[in-house]
Amino acid sequence: MNPGAPERPGRRGSGDSADRAPSAAEHAGAPRCPQCLAQQRRNEHLKRVLHLQSAINAGALRSASRDELLSEVCRLATTIGPYDRATICLVRADGQTAEVRFHLGHPAPRYPTIEIGTGNAPDKSLTGRALRTGIVALSRDLTRPEPPVLERGELLAQGVRTIVALPLTVEGRQVGALTLSSHEEDALSEDDLPVLADVATNLSFALHLQQHATAVAYLSHYDSLTGLANRPLFCSRLDEQLRRGLPLGNLLVAAFDVTNLNQINDSLGRACGDQLLQQIAERLRDYAGNEQRCGYLGGGSFALLEMGLPRGSGDVVALLDSTVFARPFTIEGRTLRVAWRAGASRFPANGTDGGTLLQKAEAALQYAKDCGEQYLTYKIAMRSEVVERLTLEHQLREAVEAQQFELYYQPQVNVTTGRIEALEALLRWNHPEEGLLLPARFLTVLESSGLIIPVGEWALRRALRDQGHWHELGLGPVRVAVNVSPLQVRRRTFVEELLGIERSGACALDLEITETALMQDLQGISRRLQMLRDAGIRIALDDFGTGYSSLGLLSKLPVDLLKIDRRFVRNLPSDPASVTLTRTVIGLASGFGLLTVAEGVETEAQLRVLRRFGCDYSQGYLHARPLPARAVQKLLSRQPPARR
Repeated sequence: MNPGAPERPGRRGSGDSADRAPSAAEHAGAPRCPQCLAQQRRNEHLKRVLHLQSAINAGALRSASRDELLSEVCRLATTIGPYDRATICLVRADGQTAEVRFHLGHPAPRYPTIEIGTGNAPDKSLTGRALRTGIVALSRDLTRPEPPVLERGELLAQGVRTIVALPLTVEGRQVGALTLSSHEEDALSEDDLPVLADVATNLSFALHLQQHATAVAYLSHYDSLTGLANRPLFCSRLDEQLRRGLPLGNLLVAAFDVTNLNQINDSLGRACGDQLLQQIAERLRDYAGNEQRCGYLGGGSFALLEMGLPRGSGDVVALLDSTVFARPFTIEGRTLRVAWRAGASRFPANGTDGGTLLQKAEAALQYAKDCGEQYLTYKIAMRSEVVERLTLEHQLREAVEAQQFELYYQPQVNVTTGRIEALEALLRWNHPEEGLLLPARFLTVLESSGLIIPVGEWALRRALRDQGHWHELGLGPVRVAVNVSPLQVRRRTFVEELLGIERSGACALDLEITETALMQDLQGISRRLQMLRDAGIRIALDDFGTGYSSLGLLSKLPVDLLKIDRRFVRNLPSDPASVTLTRTVIGLASGFGLLTVAEGVETEAQLRVLRRFGCDYSQGYLHARPLPARAVQKLLSRQPPARR
């Protein structure tokens, strides 16, 4: 027995008869056949390998994270499996080296880094060869000079005789390797290799699922541009802070944004505006020292939790001026000084939960922008907000009666053919004094007042009427997509009324609904959507990845299309995180058999990336801005007939 090898139950050779219970054949006086004993040992060995395979498969289902899974694999390999050492290394971002991340057994690896060759020079290790080729690499006898084995002399001195390196492959790329070694010379038989290859395949698939789960979790909780917590996560963290009962004196929630962000986007380009937001996020993170206190709310607005700040607007202004906005920003060689505005709410005067405190801080910010102040607290903004909302609701009721609404349409272009195959209907309000208003000005009040019901029904009828007109002119086939509110879908008569709307057989309708809205009544809305889907209406999940349960929704909802939110498209192709996230979303949609529509496409470079990833449709300013029905008619008339 090798002095460096640990003693393990059931691992002694046939010569250790004093420690082994005699077999039934020996009790009966039968002669011991060396071939029979060898076969028996091989059978027992293979049984342990098969047991290891089963245990790793079960562990893959139980493990909540990648690290937990890989740590469990090492434990199983050295306890259930017939191996003395298990090591898992993961490929670094450079693709040229791998780092030993998990290890169990004897002896411990001396080198934490594994080099991955290019094939131009001999490999330096079995693990490096497996990572380079993607093929299982093994050495059944370490006394031979080939294949290459790192630490060969040290391993032989410790009694190690056999090694196998199993590559772990995700989406065609080696991400790591599982390396197993044994003190037994016959530890790797021909029967072992197919089983070990299957172990590597199943483990690779588990890592693939973990990678997607991590990406989906990121999509659900973090903003892809700034890397900060999104609204739901920020509120959740704030709630946790309140539940922990820490000293909460003078706890303040501030919401702030850049005053001239739209001007920067229009004059310098959206890419410059995005870089500005990223730099603001970095400074905010540096100041807070803990990203638990920071958040990004979208639309250029940030959130900050501050404790111990004295009461007074001057303190908040001084805080942001001396931290986030203390120095000018440098973007693509330009030096920018930006103005900002903020609103704040305090605990417990303005609320006792995260959602309420943030909502009131945003209300104060909105009022500060409306009245030209740099900073306001909620106490001042509250009265004005109520008055403004009541005034807006009264104006919207008059708008419904006076039919002041209009539909604009934005094309959805087939990424492969370049043809317009669908048009999204977008609501506009022709305000008698302020002109054409976008939904951001009035949609919240439209929904909270219930006016979305008559306006939504009008939008459906008008969109289908416009579509029928285009069809009569021979400008089809083209589908029309209409956003619907959860208030509409939850109505008992919604399905019956929609299907009762008269439309020609050539008309084709897509209904768009957000995943956040669906969470309000998942079961009821899913049932109604399935009825509409059975009638030939397609269902599109809008703003994917901005809510809570994207992956779970995809498996439960009757959905045909997935709309990728513009925040995941705008940084393509320069931002690696956006590239990974967009590719993941498209891959998830493809896995569930869904079509994908990318929103906010503005450049040819973005379109090329989407085409390469397999996205189905593109929507954005690159193709056309939202247009009134008359302009859409001209646009469709210039489109060549579809190939049959």
